[in-house]
Amino acid sequence: MGHRMGNAALPFAAISATLFRRMAASGAVGLVFSGIVLHVTAIYVWSVAFVWLVERLRWSSIASAAFISAAHFSLSWLVAWGTGTGLAATLPLGDRIVFALILFASLVVGMRFAFLPLRNA
Repeated sequence: MGHRMGNAALPFAAISATLFRRMAASGAVGLVFSGIVLHVTAIYVWSVAFVWLVERLRWSSIASAAFISAAHFSLSWLVAWGTGTGLAATLPLGDRIVFALILFASLVVGMRFAFLPLRNA
């Protein structure tokens, strides 16, 4: 997604630039690395929230994935609106929509593979 803006590492730098209050630059290795770590951490948090909605509250996987994707989209917009930096300030709207759809699909498909019924031989 960030490749069209010059470098694929730019969205990761934008994620950590919000936290460290710096300017996002794809050449800043520390920003890119910490952005990747923050991205992986955030995806795990969204995944745990998804599993909690499905397992504890008995929501359907489609409804839970739609809720989590909408929450992610809204939260990234709120961060960009409040700070002027971040992923939503860096990526265009179309890329953010595609990102939300990819998150939606990965949550639904990941849930299907994570909780396959065990077959004993």
